[in-house]
Amino acid sequence: GVYCGKSLYAAGSLEAARFYLRQAKQELNHLGTFAEIFRILELTPEPAHWVVKLLSSHNNYYPLKVMMEHALGEGMVLDIFKDLLLQTLPDSDPRVPLIKKKLRIVCREEQEHVAWGEKETKRLLEEKPYLRTPFYGLLEFQMAVVPFITRAFKQRTQGHPVLEHLEPFLEFVRQRVFEQGMALGIVPQERPGFARRQLAIASGLALYGRSQFARSTSKLEKIYLEELGFQ
Repeated sequence: GVYCGKSLYAAGSLEAARFYLRQAKQELNHLGTFAEIFRILELTPEPAHWVVKLLSSHNNYYPLKVMMEHALGEGMVLDIFKDLLLQTLPDSDPRVPLIKKKLRIVCREEQEHVAWGEKETKRLLEEKPYLRTPFYGLLEFQMAVVPFITRAFKQRTQGHPVLEHLEPFLEFVRQRVFEQGMALGIVPQERPGFARRQLAIASGLALYGRSQFARSTSKLEKIYLEELGFQ
């Protein structure tokens, strides 16, 4: 929600500006929603794992933002909400119905964010086809670091009725992301060999490295008349 303000400032179209205005409100509402859920369950949030921070990091370079943050990142968040929490929280617990009601609202909004990311990623790849290789490399890199989450939680998962299935769930997420990447035109229909994957990853990391020096600049005041059809 906080980063949406930076995205709104740098929006390249009125459509993008409207989306980020709506998303900022939704994400800040999500913050309050999850605070309520933690209090209902009498839990305290812990610092995020470094892989989670990596997968959810903001990027000032717009093409990487829509691909990594919206299409892929929020897609994985949706997996957790829809295919893990909503499926496994026990209805026998009197606290759960209210929590599930809140999660369903969050899921509907996250689906909207993912759809935006996928739409914009496809548009950008049509305009800049040279981004396919670094995008693919970054997807491969992201999926390569996902197993580190399993290792971090290994001791906690033993004997837990849900968390002991964390490893196969993360594999399900990885496979879904690869399928999503194919649908977006990022992942080749036939997965390349090891050497080509490493070259793609190197290309992706180089693009990511350069993106860290990107700066947000305001565009709307220069293009709004054209966007409104007056030029």
